Amino acid sequence: MRIGRATALIVALLFAAGTLALLPRLAAWVVGRDVVAQSERERSAYEHGRSPWEWTFRSADDLVAGRVFGHASVAGGTEGLALTGGDGSPVELGLPLIRAVDLTQLPRLRLDMSAPPGTSLRFAVRERLDGPKVTTDAATFGPDTAPLVVPLSGLSWKDEQGHDTAAPTRAAMFRLVLPMAPGAAITLRTATFQPGSPPAPELTRTVALPPASDAETLLRWRDTLWEGQPTTMFGPATTRLPVTAVNAGYRDWIALALYLAGLLWLSWRPPVSRPGKTLEAVAGVLGPLWLIAGMRLDAHPSVPAAVCFAAGIVFAGALAGRRRLPPWTWLGSPIAIALPLLAIPAATLLVALLGHAPVWPPAGRIFLYVGWALLQQWLMLAVTAALLDRLLPRPLTLLVTALTFALLHTPNGSLMQLCFIAELGWAWCFLRYRALLPVALAHAASAVLLQAGLAGGVLRSLEVSARFLN
Repeated sequence: MRIGRATALIVALLFAAGTLALLPRLAAWVVGRDVVAQSERERSAYEHGRSPWEWTFRSADDLVAGRVFGHASVAGGTEGLALTGGDGSPVELGLPLIRAVDLTQLPRLRLDMSAPPGTSLRFAVRERLDGPKVTTDAATFGPDTAPLVVPLSGLSWKDEQGHDTAAPTRAAMFRLVLPMAPGAAITLRTATFQPGSPPAPELTRTVALPPASDAETLLRWRDTLWEGQPTTMFGPATTRLPVTAVNAGYRDWIALALYLAGLLWLSWRPPVSRPGKTLEAVAGVLGPLWLIAGMRLDAHPSVPAAVCFAAGIVFAGALAGRRRLPPWTWLGSPIAIALPLLAIPAATLLVALLGHAPVWPPAGRIFLYVGWALLQQWLMLAVTAALLDRLLPRPLTLLVTALTFALLHTPNGSLMQLCFIAELGWAWCFLRYRALLPVALAHAASAVLLQAGLAGGVLRSLEVSARFLN
């Protein structure tokens, strides 16, 4: 081996090792920043008489389990969630709690709903998910079209045997119970747990984030504090974040406008220099990166970031045709099929050594993994890596591709490391044999194995972006 190649190989190995070491720290930094920003948003909500425990109902997906418990038809829309009574038995609507509600700090529930006069309303609460259920007396309220503010601590509560009991101090499960006559119509629009008046001093308590080398440790620490006091907020002990950390929506629209303008410019005036072509090669993946690594993917993704994602995919497809990239095949030769699939026994071994009894995802999610993996690998390999391979030495192409793929899983630090290692091998296989489907299948199968055997253990989850924080 010539000295030049040996030196390049050593540099590549050092870069790969350094990247593996730094990815968890990057993830911890992203998580810490967003935990503090979330606390600032929560503080702003409290100052305006609201709280983080606030829901707007537009479809059944806005409820726990995506449905009503009981016999009632459900229709969503911009005016709220419309329920129509079925057989006359009570129905229950679960509020989706990301974490427990401290009912001593947030003792009032505000409901914006409309119902026939005399409609009764009850609440069912579990202080812990595995704890006993307590309920209020039936026919406590008869809501009308006006918002209803319920002082929860002032209600009469019963245990499961029907005996009087103390009001719950926290809620890990909270359901609205509506005894609905056949054909009765109720529309639920919003629900909010509100602080008392004046707010309790504990609502402003802020705990400084500790130094953490990985995101998982930081989130376990946060969750432990939330278990004891769900309204705990985080940040520097004496310094508050600027208000722009709360009201940054306009910046997303500016970023979208700049990104679209950049894509249009690259399409209208294709670059001819090597740096320009390198920028063009990664431009398509910048939209997906901003959605995910920018922590804008959650239950209600940022609209500008979602548009950036779609624009990046469209640009990548157009770019692949315009630059006449080398053709790729679905399967290829036996070795082209076999090599990427080596990730499956590797994932199996990882689960056997570090995992737990498998909990398999539903079949629908497995098919979703295949489609999502195929889209990711097409973008990363058939477009980005293929373009970079024309511009950079092969080892650098592999490293940049693998790093970009890892960043698409921000801030899941452990998953980012696994993705970096896997994509190094998959990118080499693809650039050598030009077979895409074996890589996508290996990607999807590995994800299923990790979801079944490592999620909730070594891996906190397979979620990415803001979804990872929950």
